[in-house]
Amino acid sequence: MRNIVLASSSPRRKDLLRQIKLPFEIIPSEIDENISELTGTPAQKAEQLAYQKARDVSNRVKKGLVLGADTIVVIDDEILGKPKDTEDAYEMLKKLSGKEHEVITGVCLIDLDNKIELIQHETTIVQFIELDDEKIRAYIKSGEAYDKAGSYAAQGVGAIFVKGIKGCYSNVVGLPLTRLSDMLEKLQESVIK
Repeated sequence: MRNIVLASSSPRRKDLLRQIKLPFEIIPSEIDENISELTGTPAQKAEQLAYQKARDVSNRVKKGLVLGADTIVVIDDEILGKPKDTEDAYEMLKKLSGKEHEVITGVCLIDLDNKIELIQHETTIVQFIELDDEKIRAYIKSGEAYDKAGSYAAQGVGAIFVKGIKGCYSNVVGLPLTRLSDMLEKLQESVIK
């Protein structure tokens, strides 16, 4: 298995790659992640950002595999990215309360050695419990709501808000591992040997 360059500083993506024992190093992308400037469906926007991240880093490494990913939350056709501040986090969690939403991760894998680019996405449906103001404020105060699409971490304390998940759990955390494994196999790489 060739080494992967992860174009992200996300600790969750790092943990997921470690979980499946892939060799990797981290070189964070330096692109502006402003999704509002992109066109297309939410899934296409997530794919575009994943591609931009991978392309940015691939311009610096020149060989091997570069992995870019971007996760967004979509509810009622509105994209929820990372919260800007406390009030933004509150508004996001209020919107998610008691409803189903989509978690979409765009994934881009660039094989610099063979000049191949793969871009795909994974969608998972997440059902939230009803959240009262007290619970939302306490969660935000914990600090976990920040730096996460939709203002929650399903792998952290935010798990108590998740009533159910339809689809890939690791996608909700930040990187769909089954999708990544399929993409690697298309490049003649295998997670399991």
